[in-house]
Amino acid sequence: MSHDFVPIRDDLFSKCEEKPEMGYLDVFADLSNLSSKRGAGGINISGNATTIWDVDPSDVVEVDVSILKFEGDKWIPTIIKGNVKDFCKTFFDKNSIYYSYSPKHVVNKKETILVWKPYLLKISFSYAVPLNVGRHKAVIIYSAIDKAGVKRDRDICMEIVGDIVNA
Repeated sequence: MSHDFVPIRDDLFSKCEEKPEMGYLDVFADLSNLSSKRGAGGINISGNATTIWDVDPSDVVEVDVSILKFEGDKWIPTIIKGNVKDFCKTFFDKNSIYYSYSPKHVVNKKETILVWKPYLLKISFSYAVPLNVGRHKAVIIYSAIDKAGVKRDRDICMEIVGDIVNA
């Protein structure tokens, strides 16, 4: 079954409610030159973002994603989770699950400043596992791992809250 995920915020991201001790976008990237505005059929994205996260260039960035569903008055974990062990290495990989949603539209490669050509973000997907329509959120955690394999104390957490609707 095919679904669309419709974010409730034009700027997409919000702070993690359950992880207030973790950093947020303001310590991860400068988005002051990135525009995101809701349009017909999705969110119009354009501009650039500058990475400002205080990690060593040799660090490996690991990303964990969990999908939760809002039921009653609380968020309930779903069975959908994802992990990318080396996000920087796979960011421009055309076979990655996230490539078409953002990296595909980056004009320059391997820079501190990422420049996006204008595009319409529409999050569509289909999974073999059933998903119920309704309010969901993706919790995304970025972690830096040093050369010795030790996780740095600088995790970044952000959420994208939205509604899953039938496509």
